[in-house]
Amino acid sequence: MILNSPFLNRICANQRWALRYWLLAGGLFMLLGLGYWPWFIIPKGDWLAALYLVLTQAGWFGLFAIAGMIVTLPLAVLPRGAGRVICGALSLAIAVLLVVDTRVFDQYRFHLNGVVLTLFFQGGDTIEFSWLTWLIAMLTVAVLTLVLLGAGWLAARSRFTRRYLAAGYGAVLLALVASQGIHAWQEANYQRVIPNYSDTFPLYYPLTAKSTLIRWGLVDAARIEARRQEAEKLDNIPRGHFHYPLTGLSATPPQTPPNIVFLMIDAWRFDDAAAATTPHIMQFARKAQTFTRHESGGNSTQAGIFSLFYSIPATYFTAVRSSGRRPVLMQQLADNQYQFSVHGSASLDHPPFDRTVFTGIKNLAINTPGEDPAARDRQITDDFLHFLETRDRKRPFFGFLFYDAVHGYDLHPDTMPTPFRPYWERVDHIMLNNQFDPEPYHNRYRNVLRYDDKLIGEVLESLARQGLEENTIVVITTDHGEEFNDNHRNYWGHGSNFSPAQVHVPLFIRWPGMAPQKVAYRTSHMDIVPTLMTRALGVSTPARDYSVGQDLFTPPAAPRHLIVGSYYNYAIVSPDELDVITPDGMQTTLAPDLQPLNRPASREALSGAIEEMSRFFR
Repeated sequence: MILNSPFLNRICANQRWALRYWLLAGGLFMLLGLGYWPWFIIPKGDWLAALYLVLTQAGWFGLFAIAGMIVTLPLAVLPRGAGRVICGALSLAIAVLLVVDTRVFDQYRFHLNGVVLTLFFQGGDTIEFSWLTWLIAMLTVAVLTLVLLGAGWLAARSRFTRRYLAAGYGAVLLALVASQGIHAWQEANYQRVIPNYSDTFPLYYPLTAKSTLIRWGLVDAARIEARRQEAEKLDNIPRGHFHYPLTGLSATPPQTPPNIVFLMIDAWRFDDAAAATTPHIMQFARKAQTFTRHESGGNSTQAGIFSLFYSIPATYFTAVRSSGRRPVLMQQLADNQYQFSVHGSASLDHPPFDRTVFTGIKNLAINTPGEDPAARDRQITDDFLHFLETRDRKRPFFGFLFYDAVHGYDLHPDTMPTPFRPYWERVDHIMLNNQFDPEPYHNRYRNVLRYDDKLIGEVLESLARQGLEENTIVVITTDHGEEFNDNHRNYWGHGSNFSPAQVHVPLFIRWPGMAPQKVAYRTSHMDIVPTLMTRALGVSTPARDYSVGQDLFTPPAAPRHLIVGSYYNYAIVSPDELDVITPDGMQTTLAPDLQPLNRPASREALSGAIEEMSRFFR
């Protein structure tokens, strides 16, 4: 018979083992979760915040173990070995994901998500790992495997009684309930400290209970309603039909339309636009307009390029991608019979610029051949130089070159000069921490920057040799900056915060007939398109109908609050503060050096940003 005594005994034995095993695995998950703790800021004397973090640590990571236990308990019907192998594999997967997520969060301040996985498996923003990183990863997996094997051995030989198991799981659930109660109370009363911890825990969606607490008379209903309406504006930007531009464009193209060329270096810091690092570009700058306080519309490639060409906040990216609407600049160029020569060293479909910025361009080269970023940078230079030689000289042209070697730190000392020393010979991101000396890392970056500067010098020289300087607008800039722990908060690279290290970027424009000058007021990537549309292409439609920017060469009448996007969140960047907004409407106010400011965001800045992020929806 199937339901004989040995069969039932085996099921019970397997269930007891699983209950013991997952309780032990939960302890490991809690320990691994300590990797997030460096990013919790506990105000001095705030015992409730400290208690909340301890309770959440035990309850939330213990819940991972409870979930694993619930999923695998039905496996008790399997032979002992099969069920235990599946339990071990699942717990190992959870542990590995926690370790990886702590590293991702450490570098970028967001958790594993579809963007990260896409970049890892398909390219785009460079995510590369050295052999040392892979070795450490394999050793980490080996250690976790040994720990979990030990947990399995202990679960099989220990004599945890039902009382101890109930106490263990009960403590986890009690901690979780208590932490959620604290969060619900603090969130309902719009206390800022504890709710702002939520983004640090992975997969964490804490309890809220405003309506219940109001019904019970435990909070001030009038105050709640006022604050709810304010938060709702941030959380619920209207998402109606996307209208871009708002009206049809009117234009009187010039008799001799200028050529337009964008030369862009991925991840270029503002302070590395200097004679030592970019000598050819700085020679170009002597005859150009130099913008000393220019800021990107993003701290990542997607947001930076999008904001530049669409001249609207990166929060519209999903709407644009869904609609397939091309930028008004690119449409106007096409209407004026411009030739397009678009070249990206990195793939143009990750992020999907082939379906947004460059949609509609015939024979668009999505991928550039080459074994590494440096080789592809060489190739896009040669491709554009070939275009300049073979183009239809009776028609104007638009050129776009996007260099990637700097972004990938792709240094080849045997073929590239290395004047900046000492430099990091091998990039191992796993070695980065708050005590790491950034100078060798930065020097490697500077050496690669010299290489791309030389390639750009070849393009500039070819334009001059062909007599194109007198009728070609040349824009040299980047998508975003690059950080080397500038603020001593263990931020490296980009896409992780909105400080000047990642947002303040170089911009040089050589405009035929315009005298060289330095522009010292704040400008934005979103100012470039309206300037080109009105001054170069004869568009008379008000810029506000297709842009949130303004003319680059007209000083702003009032201080500006610029919207800067990322893959996950966005910020309202003002001269003296950063108001960071997450998708759930939570707002954190920081100083430019990322120190928390104990004050709410400027109501003027918030209301202005909400209007700009909604007016192209109808």
